[in-house]
Amino acid sequence: MRFKNIKGNSFYIRGGTNTGVYVFNDKSALIIDPGLPGVRPRNIIRDLEKEGITIKWMINTHEHNDHYGAGYQFKEKYPNLVNMSSFYSKLYIDNPILFSTYIMGGNTNEFFDNILMSKNMKNVSIDRTIKPGKLHINGEYIEIIDLKGHTAGSIGVLTKDKVLFLGDMLVGEELLYKFDLLFIFDVEAYLDSLDLLHTIDFEYAVLGHCKKELDKLETLDLVKKHRESVNKYLKQIRNIIKEPTSLESILKIILNENNLSYNYKEYHFFKSTLVGMISYLNKLGEIKYFIEDGDVLYYTK
Repeated sequence: MRFKNIKGNSFYIRGGTNTGVYVFNDKSALIIDPGLPGVRPRNIIRDLEKEGITIKWMINTHEHNDHYGAGYQFKEKYPNLVNMSSFYSKLYIDNPILFSTYIMGGNTNEFFDNILMSKNMKNVSIDRTIKPGKLHINGEYIEIIDLKGHTAGSIGVLTKDKVLFLGDMLVGEELLYKFDLLFIFDVEAYLDSLDLLHTIDFEYAVLGHCKKELDKLETLDLVKKHRESVNKYLKQIRNIIKEPTSLESILKIILNENNLSYNYKEYHFFKSTLVGMISYLNKLGEIKYFIEDGDVLYYTK
C-alpha cells in the first residue's frame, strides 16, 4: 500500500475513501478518516507497523460510514487508541440507525440498508468529542475547522504542515462532473463553509474522494465549481416552482433533466439534498406552499 507524502509529517493513503496520516516525531500516528472496514484497514496497520509507526489517535471528519466504518478494526488492534469526532458526528457514529432513519424520514428498510451498510460493519464508538480550534496531541497541535453543511457534524483537519483534510466538504472534479447534485444537509451552512475555505492558511488539501491531493489554487477553483453546482440546482428549483409543484415532482424533473443516475440509496440522498434546498429557499423568504388533493405544493412568491 502506497503512503503518499504531501508535506512534512502529513501523508495520505488512496482508497475509495482517502485516509489521512499524520506521523509524530516519536513515530506515533494520527489517522484521519479510516474508511470502510475490510482488507484495506488491515493493510494500513501492517504497512505502518513495518515502518515502526503506531496508531494512537483517530479523527473522523463526519458521520458517514464510508469515512468512519473501519474505526473498530483499528480499535481492536490498538485498544488505547483515542477515536474522535465532533459532538454531532458522535451522535450518528455511536448510533448508526439514526442516519438511515433521517434519510428515510421514518424507519429504515432492507432496500436502503443493504446498499448502505458494509457486510463487515460493526459498531464504532467515539471516545472524545472535539471542537473547532486548536487540538493538542502529543506535544503538538492541529487545527479543527468547522465545515458543517455536507453534514451537521462536518469538520476539517489542518496540520502544522498546512495540509488540510476536508472529508466530503469537496469532491474531486471527476466525481463532481458525474454527481453535481451534491449531498448537502444544510445549504446555508455549506455555502458559508465554501466561503470559509478562502480564509484558511493552507497549501494542500486532501479530499475524501479524489484521485490526488490538490494545491490551494486547485482547491479554490474547485470551491468555485461546487458553488456553481449548488446555484445551478437552486435556479432549477426556482424555475420549476413558478407553477405549484410537489417535492417528488421537483425531484423527478431534476433527475430526468440532468440525466442523473441513481440507485435506491442515491435517490434518497438526492431527495435529502432537495429538502435542504427547499428549506434554504424558505429561509430566504422566496417560497410558499399549499396543500391540495393530498399533495404539498411549493411555489415562488
